[in-house]
Amino acid sequence: MLYKRDLVDILKHHLSSDYHLIIIGARQTGKTSLLLFLEQELKKTQRVYYISLEDPDFLALLSAHPDNLFDIIGHDQEQAIVLIDEIQYLNDPSHFLKYHFDFNRKKIKLIVTGSSAFYLDQKFKDSLAGRKRIFFLTPLNLNEILLFKGIKIPDLLIDEQNFIKYPLLYRKEMHSLIKEILVYGSYPAVVLENNKEEKKDILFDLVDSYTRKDILEYGIRGRESYYKFLKLLASQNGNLINKSELSSTLGLTRYTIDNFIMVGLKSFHFTTLMPFYKNIRKELTKMPKIYFYDCGLRNALLKNFEHLELREDKGNLFECFVFNFLGNLFSYEQLNFWRTKDKNEVDFIIEDKKIAIEVKYNSQQIRKKRYLVFQKRYNFELYYFVFEHTYQKNHEIYQNLIVF
Repeated sequence: MLYKRDLVDILKHHLSSDYHLIIIGARQTGKTSLLLFLEQELKKTQRVYYISLEDPDFLALLSAHPDNLFDIIGHDQEQAIVLIDEIQYLNDPSHFLKYHFDFNRKKIKLIVTGSSAFYLDQKFKDSLAGRKRIFFLTPLNLNEILLFKGIKIPDLLIDEQNFIKYPLLYRKEMHSLIKEILVYGSYPAVVLENNKEEKKDILFDLVDSYTRKDILEYGIRGRESYYKFLKLLASQNGNLINKSELSSTLGLTRYTIDNFIMVGLKSFHFTTLMPFYKNIRKELTKMPKIYFYDCGLRNALLKNFEHLELREDKGNLFECFVFNFLGNLFSYEQLNFWRTKDKNEVDFIIEDKKIAIEVKYNSQQIRKKRYLVFQKRYNFELYYFVFEHTYQKNHEIYQNLIVF
C-alpha cells in the first residue's frame, strides 16, 4: 500500500513551473514510493511515466543520449510528466537535465530522485542554475507517522503558529507514539512494522547497508573505522562537534575525520546545527552541533533499544525529536542554537521568526533564570518544549509551554 507524503502536495504545486524537481534524501526514506504515489495520483488526468534507472536497459539508453527518453515514452503533443528514480546512476545526469530543460521543457516535466548528495555533487558537473528545485525527503514526520499507523487525533494542529496542539484526551495516545519514535525512529519500514524485534532488525540492516554502501560509493578505506566514527557521533548526538577530540579518541587523522563527517552529511545520516550569534567576542561561534535525522538509526548504532523510562539519554532523544520536528516545520536551514563562552545556552533559534526554543523532557527541569541573559540580549519569544508535564504549582513558569 502506498501512503501520501507531505511532499506530494508541494511537488504538485510546482508542476506548472518549468523547473526540474529533484528529490534527495537518505536511502530507505521512501523516495521510490513517493514517485509511485505521484504516478498513481497524476495519471488520472495527465500523461505520466515512471522510469527506474536500476533497469539496465533504461540506464543504457538514457546515458547514451538524452533524446532516447522519447524512445521510451513516445512522442505526443501533450506535455508528459516523467518520474525518474535514481538519476545519479546516469553517466552525466546534469547534462541530461540541462538538455531537456533547454530543448524539451514544454514537452516533458521531469521529477527525479537521487539517494546520495555526494554522488550527485560528483556527477552534477553543471550547477543547473535556474533549471531545478531541490526537495529534501526525511524519514516520516509526525503527521505522516500518524497516517501510516492509521491513528486519528481530532483537532490536531501542527503548524508554525501553534507548533503542536491537540485535545488533552489524546495525550496518552500521543505520548505512546512519541515514545516509540524516540526508541525506534521514523523510517517508513520501521513505522509500518509492529513487532519490536523486527523493528530492530530493520534498523540494524540499515546500519549495515549504510556503512557498506558508503565505503563503496565514497571510496572510504576501513569500514570498521567509519562505523566506530558513526557510533561515537551517535553517542554525542546534540553536542558540539570537536574534531580534535574525535581524532584523538578514534586514533584517526583530522583529514580522515573531515572526510567521514562530509560523507555522513552527504548521505543524510546526520546534519549540523550552526550557532547563532551577534557578539563574536562573547558568543561561541566556531563549533556546530551534530544531530541525527532519526532516533532509531542513532539507537541502532549504539545497539540500545531499552525502554524509554530506563534510559539516561531520554532527554537527549527528545531533543533530537524536537530538532527534526522543527526542521520539518520550518526547514532545517532556518535552525540555529545559541551559546556563550559562559555556557549560557538556548537549544534552538529561528531568527527569521524571532523565536527561541528550550527543550526539556520534564517541565520540572525548567529554570527560567538560566535564559535571562538571552532574553535581555534579544527580543525573541521564548518557548519551552516538554514531553512530560503535570499541572501543579508555579503556574506562571508555564507561559509559552508546548507539551507534546
